Amino acid sequence: MKRVFLYARVSTEEQAVHGLSIEAQVKSLAEWAKANRCNVIDTYIDAGISARKPAAKRPELQRLLADARAGKGDLIVFTKLDRWFRSIAEYYKVQEILEKCHVDWRTIHEDYDTSTASGRLKINIMLSVAQDEADRTSERIKAVFETKRQKLEPLTGQMPYGYIIEGKKIVKDPKTEKAVDTFFRTFLASGSIAQAQRDVFEQCGISISYQKVHKMMGCTAYYGRYFGADGMTPPYLTEEEFERIQGMKRRVVRKSPKNNVFLFSGLVVCPECGRRMGTRRSTAADYQYYTCPGPYTMAGVCENRVCLGERKIEAFLLGAIDDVMRGRKLVYAQDEIRKTDAGYKAEISAVRGKLSRLKELYLNDLIGLEEYKADRAAFEARLNELVEKDKPFEKPDFTVLEAALSEDWRSMYSDMGKEEKRAFWRIVLREIRVYPDRHIGFDLIT
Repeated sequence: MKRVFLYARVSTEEQAVHGLSIEAQVKSLAEWAKANRCNVIDTYIDAGISARKPAAKRPELQRLLADARAGKGDLIVFTKLDRWFRSIAEYYKVQEILEKCHVDWRTIHEDYDTSTASGRLKINIMLSVAQDEADRTSERIKAVFETKRQKLEPLTGQMPYGYIIEGKKIVKDPKTEKAVDTFFRTFLASGSIAQAQRDVFEQCGISISYQKVHKMMGCTAYYGRYFGADGMTPPYLTEEEFERIQGMKRRVVRKSPKNNVFLFSGLVVCPECGRRMGTRRSTAADYQYYTCPGPYTMAGVCENRVCLGERKIEAFLLGAIDDVMRGRKLVYAQDEIRKTDAGYKAEISAVRGKLSRLKELYLNDLIGLEEYKADRAAFEARLNELVEKDKPFEKPDFTVLEAALSEDWRSMYSDMGKEEKRAFWRIVLREIRVYPDRHIGFDLIT
């Protein structure tokens, strides 16, 4: 008896539109195997996977090829050629493997033969037709999606948490709107995903995993951009708040095994290797400090073996942050004045004139092609540089910092608990750097 592998595949779109169900394919293949007295080794089903996908991304096909290499079967059977491949290049990659394993294939609803030159030609022609059909289908789907994007209509029925579809528009889900909005506000204030999840969703009786919450925070729909279209979703955040959250996510507070609160957890960075410095605690001396794991895991790359206490970092920041804030605001003010006074429009116009004259010289055969290309590249590089410099000055928003560093902020800070202090530093600072010579650098959140 011939040993056969049964293979079925369908994409979601095909199953919905043409009724090419997996069940129908498997039933037909099983009936064929029984009628032809074949021994079925296994059935391999790639459901919801397009034939345009590379073979490497079709898990059941990979399992089938592994069994073929192991010599478990002699023949692969599928219903039609387009169930196998719609890409000539991918077809031949797999065919090469099958020929080495001495495994043939055949379709039960079409007549194909790989043993003759005319048979192979027919396969090439039909694969070309199938690939062209798939390309055209893909173009039609893209056109439909683009039309939906322009009309700000959803492209799928699956919505991010906090949204539902009404008619052909995405709106906020009234059942979860308040919880989602409060969650984002809580995270922006605390910098802790777990704390925001606990204080908002758990208290509201909403069961939602940490992983789903983490995914929510990276979804652009929450500031109004979905499927690449601005305004498709009503926003919970501004784009600036969303970008701020992305920065805060990278500095997420990790829970200490013994629930110790480290003021600068996730903020302290090693300037030599760029890794986050780990937190340590000396129980006997009640001493918390930060150290880089680099010298132990990246020998030869990082030699920053400094251990710096949390109290020293805190004292340095308390003494330096006001001066840095004033200096930062002064620098931006000076930059704004310089950019306003500079005025690059005349120079931009002059460079564009030179580009125009250079083209005339080339068209009149006064300079050669190589000289024209070299000069044009130089002028275009200079033009791009000037256009970048001439962009309007983007004044940073100091609102959050000014609110945190109000006139009496030190006395308020001294009355805070450790968790409140940690939240304060995460609102104010982007990162802290501890250098091998023990000096400290830091960046404000702006």
